[in-house]
Amino acid sequence: MEQSFDPERLRPATLVCAPDPRNIGLVKVDLTSGTVENLNFDDHHEAIAELTLNASVPTDIIQQFETTKNLYLYAWFIYRFYNVAEQLSLAFLEFALGERLKTDIGAGKIPSNSKRPTLRPLLRYAVDQGIIRNEGFEAWRNRGIINSRARVSMEKLHEMTENNLEDISWDESQIEITEEDLDWDFAGMLVNVLPRQRNDYAHGSTVLHNQVLSTIRIVCESINQLYPRSEP
Repeated sequence: MEQSFDPERLRPATLVCAPDPRNIGLVKVDLTSGTVENLNFDDHHEAIAELTLNASVPTDIIQQFETTKNLYLYAWFIYRFYNVAEQLSLAFLEFALGERLKTDIGAGKIPSNSKRPTLRPLLRYAVDQGIIRNEGFEAWRNRGIINSRARVSMEKLHEMTENNLEDISWDESQIEITEEDLDWDFAGMLVNVLPRQRNDYAHGSTVLHNQVLSTIRIVCESINQLYPRSEP
């Protein structure tokens, strides 16, 4: 007989490795076959394990990121760790920006209302200088794929109507992404969104959800742009 516990209180020692009940019932969908399966711990681990920082990133920052990854991993057992992981990732993004832009900060190139620039001015400067760019984010690249497929679908539908066809087919692997498909300033949007999230946590927040992996991925991709791979 399974023992029950209150997931909002200290975990009983005998149930330390029991998954948080709020993680039970999460599913994954195979978009090819349409099959639906329950998510398990291996799936959860795989999702966070694939996020890695470049070897050129300073060790202090890598260690912070690994701590974030472990918090996300253990959120399988303690649901509230999801948002702690997101909060930490945003905090050390600010630290990483400060380290990378230390020379520019010292030269007074980054406007700030405080002695040390915070996340928003640091991120704004990195984007304006082209250090952090749209092309460095998976979400921006995926937006191009989604838009290009939608555009071609509409073109084919129009072609069917114009030529009175009953059906039409095309090879999606041959679809080319145009500049119009990619017309989305993702990096510019992050300048406003990430500091707001960071401030919400810093001032105390009761937010509770498990949709934090996308934020952690964005932080990972941002830092990898700050410290790109060394060319061989």
